[in-house]
Amino acid sequence: MVIFEKLIKQMKIIKRTVFFAILLAAIINTNTSFSQLRLLIGPVIGYTSPSGDYGGSTTDFYSGIKYGLGASVNYGAEAKLTLGPLNGKLSISYVSMSNSGTANSNQPNSTVDVKNSIFTVGIGTEFGFAIPFSPVRPYAGVDFLISTINGSFQFQNTPTVSNQNSNDVKSASRTGLGFNLGAEYKAGKTITLDFSLHYNMINLFGKKYDGVEGNRINAYTSLNDGTDNLYDAGNVNHPIGSNRSIAVIQIQLGILFGL
Repeated sequence: MVIFEKLIKQMKIIKRTVFFAILLAAIINTNTSFSQLRLLIGPVIGYTSPSGDYGGSTTDFYSGIKYGLGASVNYGAEAKLTLGPLNGKLSISYVSMSNSGTANSNQPNSTVDVKNSIFTVGIGTEFGFAIPFSPVRPYAGVDFLISTINGSFQFQNTPTVSNQNSNDVKSASRTGLGFNLGAEYKAGKTITLDFSLHYNMINLFGKKYDGVEGNRINAYTSLNDGTDNLYDAGNVNHPIGSNRSIAVIQIQLGILFGL
């Protein structure tokens, strides 16, 4: 009987020991997780080059093949929530691109000035890994992009476009995906430099044609990244005969501050 009572006491001691061991492990794990949790936020500056149908020449813009835009500087900001190898990311970016040159090469002195701006909000994730004894952390990521695009254009000495004044491009929203590679460099206790290369497919979803029947000018007053159902190679008022992709390549530098 005495032996049985001693056995019960030992069992209670073992249970308490196991309980406190599990509790201690949980506390240690929680503290470790919170020590790995970081919020980084700061400004971003970079260089944006149009890709796919978003580039090209001003004659491409007039012919409806491409948008004919040139490269430019982009500005923005980003916030990253880091937990272990994963980042949750929120970013905003603004870029204004333009180009000037010949419109219709068959018409002497025919010119066009074209401008576009893109405001993009990105929500995504990054997977990174630490390099032992190094302040550098490489990563790869993907973003869901919501973009608003608008702009303006002005033709001069182009008889096939009756309106020679400056015209606005109707604002349009598109959704797409962005892919990026980069590296974070820890420059101090609170400052991290973020170098990254992005390929953003701005209008992966939602392409459409909004132009109306009539003067050729209607082909340019909307984004019109979808095919014009009235396209006819012999009809000068409907030059857009296929879908057009809007994509950009960006090189960016972010200066992020730890909070």
